[in-house]
Amino acid sequence: MTEKLYYIDAYIKEFTAAVLCSEPCDGGFDTVLDKTAFFPNEGGQSADTGKIKDATVLDVYEEGGVVHHITDRAVSGDMVHCKVDFAPRFDKMQCHTAEHILCGIIHRLYGLENVGFHIGEDEVTFDISAPLTREELDRVELLANRAVFDNLKVDTYFPTSDELPTLEYRSKLELTENVRIVKIGDVDSCACCAPHVAYTGEIGLIKILEIMKHRGGMRIWMVAGERALRDYRKKYENIKEISASLSVPQHDTADALKKYMSDTELAKREIKSLRKSLAEARAEAVAKTEGNAVFFFEGFSIEELRYFVNAAADKVSGMLVALGGEAGEYKYVITSNSVNLSAEIKRINEALSGRGGGKPNAVQGSFMAELAKIREYFGC
Repeated sequence: MTEKLYYIDAYIKEFTAAVLCSEPCDGGFDTVLDKTAFFPNEGGQSADTGKIKDATVLDVYEEGGVVHHITDRAVSGDMVHCKVDFAPRFDKMQCHTAEHILCGIIHRLYGLENVGFHIGEDEVTFDISAPLTREELDRVELLANRAVFDNLKVDTYFPTSDELPTLEYRSKLELTENVRIVKIGDVDSCACCAPHVAYTGEIGLIKILEIMKHRGGMRIWMVAGERALRDYRKKYENIKEISASLSVPQHDTADALKKYMSDTELAKREIKSLRKSLAEARAEAVAKTEGNAVFFFEGFSIEELRYFVNAAADKVSGMLVALGGEAGEYKYVITSNSVNLSAEIKRINEALSGRGGGKPNAVQGSFMAELAKIREYFGC
């Protein structure tokens, strides 16, 4: 069995180990050492990366007590120098310890269980057994950060088989042996195999981001440590730009944006009404026409084209064709009181590289043809 140095000291960055084997496998070489500080992919936390001699560690997994390192090349030699990529390791230590604090407080206040956990490259999620309100989670978040400010000691230990039944701790599984307990002051006690920070003050900040109901419970997105700083910086830059665009102080942007959206919606309704009036005015100017008629309106939407043809339909005995858009791709709305457009539209589309359809008295779609060709087809 591999001696797991990450159980002894989560802060070990470099170590020397004996190479037991390094053999070809899927994805590289399966390298086994007599001891390791590389944490395997386990417990919702991805594996550490780094170097074993001159080989890059791509993945790490444990099987039957043996830790396997997948390296990009074979590792030769009896004793080799190893180095863990500690920055991503410490990031995961911050996030994982933060998750323990949050879940411990949720369990203590509301009796809910942690039923899932994952540290990704860009996000950290954990699942709880029942939903909580945002107000309840705000309380949890405040208490979690107070635990960080208190700089509590994070203890890890393996209780004896006699001690284990006497302990109160959280666990997703029923465990009976080789149980490692992570205890964070009076905030949490949980069975866990992963490395954690030594003191909660090293986490820096815990922030709950998004929440959603998930499989009868709730999924929660969170950040901690440097991730929280990066998240704040990104949101600060966004709010700074919004503040400048709206010409209001940053803390007033929400109210200013609501007013802007309300004013914009009112302006849209007014523009829509004016565009409808414009389309209907254009329709009033249409003279009585025998046969077909084609009209082009620059900037008209499909909806505005419909306003036009509905108002002018009785003035054209054949097909009334209203076009919008631009050369090479015209939107069309066609209406007729004398032609079954459902029967004609296939032929029309084939002739004018079009697509669309509709009812016997009205169709709509688009033509990939020049305006002159469209007019020629309809005899206008």
